[in-house]
Amino acid sequence: MKKEEFKKGQSVVVTTKKDDILGTISGIYTNICTFETEYSVDYLKDGKIWTMIGVPSREIHLV
Repeated sequence: MKKEEFKKGQSVVVTTKKDDILGTISGIYTNICTFETEYSVDYLKDGKIWTMIGVPSREIHLV
């Protein structure tokens, strides 16, 4: 099992199919099927806070 690459509260950019999303790491979890670390990322959309769950570390970059 790998160490955590990101810490809770860090500002990050998540790469999606459509564009890049600026957000903050809100949770760190281990996928029990693959044993890979996955993250929850909070971001602002239309004036509301949304959360992406199950984001793999390969799609996340520091700001």
